[in-house]
Amino acid sequence: MAVDELGPGGVADSAGDARQVVGYLVRPESSDYIAIMDVLEGSVTDMTVAEVTTELSATGLPLDTRLVETRLDALKAMGAVSVRSDTSRARRYSEILARNWRYTASPAGRHVQRFYRQVLAGTATAREIPIVSLNRIVSHLEQLAKTLGATTPNAAHVDTAVLDAVSTVFTSHDDLDAALVGAEDALVGLADRFDLDEERTSDLKSLLVDYATRVAAELDSGSARAAAALAILRPWFGMLAQAAVDASQARDLIAAGALTASRGGRAEDWEGLSTWFDARNGRAARFSLRLVRALPSMHANLRRLHSSSGTASTRTRALALARAVLTPEIGVQIFQAAVGDHSWRKLHGQADEDESGRNPSWRGGPQVPVPTLLRSAGRSGPRGRGAAPRDDSLARTQVAQARAQRQAEHERAVEEVLASTSGQRLDEAAARAALAAVMAAARATAAGPRRTGTSGGLACTLVHTESRTGKLRAPTWWVLLPGRVPLFHLPGRRPSPAALASLAGIDLKNDLAARVALQIVPQPGPRSTDDKALATTSNLQEGAA
Repeated sequence: MAVDELGPGGVADSAGDARQVVGYLVRPESSDYIAIMDVLEGSVTDMTVAEVTTELSATGLPLDTRLVETRLDALKAMGAVSVRSDTSRARRYSEILARNWRYTASPAGRHVQRFYRQVLAGTATAREIPIVSLNRIVSHLEQLAKTLGATTPNAAHVDTAVLDAVSTVFTSHDDLDAALVGAEDALVGLADRFDLDEERTSDLKSLLVDYATRVAAELDSGSARAAAALAILRPWFGMLAQAAVDASQARDLIAAGALTASRGGRAEDWEGLSTWFDARNGRAARFSLRLVRALPSMHANLRRLHSSSGTASTRTRALALARAVLTPEIGVQIFQAAVGDHSWRKLHGQADEDESGRNPSWRGGPQVPVPTLLRSAGRSGPRGRGAAPRDDSLARTQVAQARAQRQAEHERAVEEVLASTSGQRLDEAAARAALAAVMAAARATAAGPRRTGTSGGLACTLVHTESRTGKLRAPTWWVLLPGRVPLFHLPGRRPSPAALASLAGIDLKNDLAARVALQIVPQPGPRSTDDKALATTSNLQEGAA
């Protein structure tokens, strides 16, 4: 902020943006600024640069006077402090013109400094949520609803008892809201971390299980009752707010705009109270929702701690097995019962020495030589290097060859279809490729007398005419297209001249049908080559693409 943007006395203009006052908290020299603001905020009089330097030295932060003056100028530019010229010590005209300023914290600077000391600097501790305050709020709201709900809003019904109940409601609500916000912040701070130690995890568990669950239940029931009472009192919000202002000792200053009415003296305060107790998105509902969301974090931390230090880790189980098989009497039986279901039990060998007894312990028993296969190819699991990936280059080569073969066969089938004439018999592969293109064209939208579709690099155009029936012949099945002639071609190209010549002398009509009907005749006889015979075949199947 430039100096000319400051109001009288170096204070930031109230109409401007006051957010820049917070800037001294995030600067690299924030420790110096905070210490200076502590000195100014704790003083009741304006202070010179020398006095600020002396107070800083007394608190254990010795700074040069010129550096302190530079810091104060920066705070003045941010609007955190205000200045005035001290003419009481001026002896010459030059001292009046020179900078002879005294500094004090501006209202915005005091607010930011108190916010830092009370909220940011200290460690947040969860206060006890006062259920008694919730009970007082609910009881007084229900009393007001019972007293005022049955009558129309009138200032004559607002007596001293009503005003006392209003004051108790908002005083108790301030206490309840402050404690609930602190508990919610503590809950969020614990629930958002996965790497909590045992002590912090225990704090989260106690906060969730032993305390917050009961509080959430009380808040849910109390909020529902308070919301119902406020719904009855809603027509009285303006009347109650005005009555609270009229009963205030500073009502003249409030009316003049010099002061703001206390809680309950504005209709917005009552609306905010209704929002706070809303059953869906109020403060109590959000607290219960955060409580539910914190439960998975608590269980995740408990499982992590249990698996790393409890009896569920692999190392702990291995040590427990080692202690168990130290017993000479039943050591072998315990070992066999523990590893008998695993495939690596075959590595167990029998020692040649028999002097150690029938069931020696694994530690005190004779040595067993490691088999050759284990020495050459055995691995120690997670401690060593992982197993090399399987060489599947041969399989990939075979898959690539098969894919290339299928692609070559498909290309030959497409070439056969493009070289064929209308109604010519095709082999099975070429007929299936042609049928896929025909089905794609049948599903396409008609454009005039034509509809075109593409499948697998082969395009088909169905031309609509009422005088001919298109045919697609395969070794074991036929496909008839009543009223349409198929023309096969490459995608994006026109059909061949020979294919277009087959349409000579045929009247084309616009294709208005939504779907194309296909007639499939499996295994036609060698003599049933005319359309009439095919249409009357007993095993004819009709469908629409």
